[in-house]
Amino acid sequence: VRCSKEIFKQLSESYRKLRNTLRILLANLGSAENDFDPNKDMVCPESLTDIDKWALSRLNKLVKRVREAYDNYQFHIVYHEIHNFCSIDMSKLYIDITKDRLYCEAKNDPARRSTQTAMYVIASALTRLLAPILSFTSEETWSFISHTDSDDVESVFFNDMPAFEEKYDFSEIEEKYESLFNLRDGVMKALELARADKAIGKSLEASVAIYAKAGSEAMNLFREFESILPDIFIVSKVSLSDENAPEGAYYDEETGISVVVAVAEGEKCVRCWMHKDDCTVDEDGQHLCARCRKA
Repeated sequence: VRCSKEIFKQLSESYRKLRNTLRILLANLGSAENDFDPNKDMVCPESLTDIDKWALSRLNKLVKRVREAYDNYQFHIVYHEIHNFCSIDMSKLYIDITKDRLYCEAKNDPARRSTQTAMYVIASALTRLLAPILSFTSEETWSFISHTDSDDVESVFFNDMPAFEEKYDFSEIEEKYESLFNLRDGVMKALELARADKAIGKSLEASVAIYAKAGSEAMNLFREFESILPDIFIVSKVSLSDENAPEGAYYDEETGISVVVAVAEGEKCVRCWMHKDDCTVDEDGQHLCARCRKA
């Protein structure tokens, strides 16, 4: 068995990624007493928002691959599959994109409960998948999860491994989101460059204009998801145009889209940090957008 300080360091970083993913999921669920109670607040699969359906569809495929790997004693595949799921699907995409609705929507808002439902299913499944190889971490995590009535609370090891479930098979939605996330990379590169040039600070300070050919696969996809693009890119505003991009726009060769990043107009809401035109001043002299005021 090879070992070195570098190998231990790499493994430590991988372990922290798995542990921190579980920690963030638990933090967004809270306890059954003060936030999410899976026996009362779970949203049925067909009523979940599309981004949550995507996340559960990705989890479903992970469960299938990991169960097969365990059955064939291919423990390295178990480790790599779960690590990639936590690093890419969760940290890079899902947790970042859904942060706004979890922190800023009203406690019982349907979109917030939808995401908490997905996060609960993911946290429970990940803990059980990791139990054979990260026993102590899984046992500790299990003690903090709010359980359904069918769970054995005493120990994670008294529960079944998760299995592939047809109700979480949203392959069509998953394919659309995968295509959208491929396009997202181009927009995120443009935002990164704008930050490096100090044109913007945090991404929520930005307004993004996307230029793509009319009728192209990219534009059709953007039009379909237009209402949620600010959430996907974690910016305040997004506009779409099929005209020629102005000079100086960032062009992404892989996706064929052009992106212009500018400082978003409107006041910054002190609660959600988004720049919006509907901000009004409260009695303390702070700007609140209409959504946050309602929440």
